[in-house]
This record gives sequence, C-alpha cells and structure tokens, in this order.
Amino acid sequence: MKSAEANELNKGLPIPLYFQLKGSLLKRITQRQWSPGYKITESQICEMFNVSRITTRKALQDLQDEGYLEKRQGVGTFVRTNLLEQKLCKFYSFSEELRKSGMTERAEVLDFCTIASDETTASSLSIEKGQSAFCIRRIRSVNAKPYAYEVSYIPIQLAPKLTPEMISSQGLYASLAQLGVPVDSAEEKLRAINLDGKTAELLQVHPNEAAMLLTRTAFSGNKAAEYCVSTVRGDFFSYSVELK
Repeated sequence: MKSAEANELNKGLPIPLYFQLKGSLLKRITQRQWSPGYKITESQICEMFNVSRITTRKALQDLQDEGYLEKRQGVGTFVRTNLLEQKLCKFYSFSEELRKSGMTERAEVLDFCTIASDETTASSLSIEKGQSAFCIRRIRSVNAKPYAYEVSYIPIQLAPKLTPEMISSQGLYASLAQLGVPVDSAEEKLRAINLDGKTAELLQVHPNEAAMLLTRTAFSGNKAAEYCVSTVRGDFFSYSVELK
C-alpha cells in the first residue's frame, strides 16, 4: 500500500519525478510543516515518497541551490534557518514580515547625516538635484545575524524633525508616521548581484557571495517619502510573485 506522501507523485505525468518531489518538499518548507532547523535525510525521503536515491538527491540539491536547505558538513541537511518567503503582490516592510514569522529583528543605525541629493536620489524623491535629504545607513539583523545593509534617503522638507534616536527606538516607517508622513505604498526593483568586499564584511559573509539588490521608492499618499537601496543576503530571503 502506497503511503500518503507517495500518492502526491504521479509517475504517469510528463513532469520529471524529481521535480514533483521537489514541489512536495518545498510545500512542506514554505508552509512550515518542516520548520527551520528540521533535519532531512535521503533515506527518510526515499521511504516517505517511495522514490530512488537519485531522484531524492536531485530534488534536495535543487532546494539547496535555491536556498531552502543547507548542508552542514558531517552533520546533515537541514531546512535553512531564517528563510523568509516574501510575496511581491502587496506593500510590505521587512520588520513586519519578520515579526509575523516569529523572528526578532534589530536595525542598527550606522550613520545619520544630511546630504545634497544627487541626480538619482533627487529623481527618485521628486525633488531638485542638490536639495537636502537625510541619509540613513543601517544594518538589519535577526538573532544577531545581519541579513541586510540598507541606505535610505528622506527629503528633509518632508520630515525635518526626524532623528536617529527615533529611528533606533521605533523604526523608520513608524517614525515617519509619528511625524505625519505614513508610508502606504512603494515601487521596488530587484536584481541579483555578488557582494563586494566592504558589504560582505558588514553582512558577515564572504566576498562575491550571491545577494539581492533592492531599490525602493516609498510613498506617503502621492509624495515620495523614501528612496532606499538595500543589499539583502541571498540565503535569508526568497521572493515569489503571484500571477493571475
């Protein structure tokens, strides 16, 4: 008699069996049936799904390559800790999404200064080139492990009373809301990069490791409230897009 897990796979379909298996495993990870740190063995998967070791290895390797699993030398394969899937179908904030996932985040302000906006910053914030803006550099961490280096630019005229103390104690968006500038929407672009030495050091990883570069313009109503450039470690987040 086939197990319930084996019934999830259909050898009669033109879809490769390892790909079906990968989908079943991924579902268990993203739906938190297998929580971060859960150990997975080849023999366990072979027995559960009634598949060969070759099929199992291919599915597990794909999930490892995509950042869902991590192999610890001499210990085994585990669901990656702190992996967060972010759906790109609605406005979100890192802090809020981490809180919903039961993770505790800390954002450390490295620098808070005033700059004359360059062409890119001015265009993104819909202000004149050279107009003053706050420049806020932060490291975001979960469980004392840094996952993102973030540089935010805020038009000074929009929130002149903004301070680093406010941001450190309650976060940037909460601080802006307190000053009458609630952020309610954003435009965001993503691209894959390899980390340079300086950023890799800040994120406590090796140079040239994979990461995501996010550029975001956040709005309060119809006014640009923030232009942000974030470098996010590739092993902390995955992004998905809902297509209808």
